[in-house]
Amino acid sequence: MQNETSESAFANRKNIMWVLLSGAMATTFIVLLFLPDTGVGTGTIGVYAAMLWCGLFGAALARYTGRNGWLGFAIGSVVGLLIQIASQLV
Repeated sequence: MQNETSESAFANRKNIMWVLLSGAMATTFIVLLFLPDTGVGTGTIGVYAAMLWCGLFGAALARYTGRNGWLGFAIGSVVGLLIQIASQLV
């Protein structure tokens, strides 16, 4: 196995670290949406944060599986928006 430089690790679509890091951030914001008095669930910042991190997770997952990253970002953003709406109803 060859040593990866920082440049090639960033460009490597099969690097699982991007999926794990963006998934961890998406999970953090989703959990904060459902917890009371965190300040994340209300306002437009909650919507943007959920859409952004779920979108980045979708893009990283799509690129990791060899699909279009933009489509993954769009699907992830819609899922983040729906989760944010669901958190307001609960």
